[in-house]
Amino acid sequence: MLSLKNEADILRETRELIRAHRMALSWRQDDLAQRSGVGIATLRRFENTGRIGFSGLAKLLVALGLADKFIEALQQPKPAPKSIDEFLATAPTRARQRAPRRKKTI
Repeated sequence: MLSLKNEADILRETRELIRAHRMALSWRQDDLAQRSGVGIATLRRFENTGRIGFSGLAKLLVALGLADKFIEALQQPKPAPKSIDEFLATAPTRARQRAPRRKKTI
């Protein structure tokens, strides 16, 4: 997939999003540094410049509860069906539900 983002865009957006998640949790930089095991100087540099090693980023993602979303974003998308027949063959079927019984009136 084509993207118009360059390295600088990715660094800026990543640091802004990580910082926004930290702030949404009402965590100070010290809190995130302690919970993640990333040094406070490293975290401050990351939030200012976007530069951090991959293991440091992974620690931040885990501490913020974002690791699963990150991994999911990197996975290959499932291929789209090539025909309507293929789509219908792979579509999940739902079991038909019975209507609730009516009460008998006398």
